[in-house]
Amino acid sequence: MTASGLRSRGVLVVVLAGVLTLAACSRGLPLGDYIEEMEATTDAYITESQGLSVDYQGTVEDAVRDLVASGVDDPESEAVDLVRVETVRYLALLTDAMQRYRTAIEEPEPPGPVADAHDAYVTAVGVVVDSLPGTREAVETATSFDEIQLALASSGFADGQLRWTSACSNLEQAVRDEGRGMDLRCVVRVAP
Repeated sequence: MTASGLRSRGVLVVVLAGVLTLAACSRGLPLGDYIEEMEATTDAYITESQGLSVDYQGTVEDAVRDLVASGVDDPESEAVDLVRVETVRYLALLTDAMQRYRTAIEEPEPPGPVADAHDAYVTAVGVVVDSLPGTREAVETATSFDEIQLALASSGFADGQLRWTSACSNLEQAVRDEGRGMDLRCVVRVAP
């Protein structure tokens, strides 16, 4: 092989190495596809979780109103039982919705520049999901409205909501830093 043939091969190897390096550095979906997938997944989750919240609140309000109107001997005690049962049911449904959301947002491989913020967001959602079984257990043992409120307010669920919102805002900012916008409706949270 001639010197010029070796040089041509050398140039080709350098070019191919550069292309492979660029491909390795730009891991993940293109930013536009990533944004579209994350927004669609989040919109579906928010619609579902808000529907669960509205159903829960409506069921509790209607049942308590009917209970009071029925003239039972101890409406407060029966109302506590009713609210406890409905809250536990709601938390079970919310846990399922959040678990599916976490699984869905784990799937897209984020573009390299937003990967760390994406991973932190997935982790924050996971913290909230993982806290819900303990919250449900605390509500199940409550014997008064104060105990139900305390179980909800002092749970990892309540604390995790702040972490979720912060990680969500950070992910939106990471996308903005790349010159695009993404709306994950970070301030919308569902809580009993």
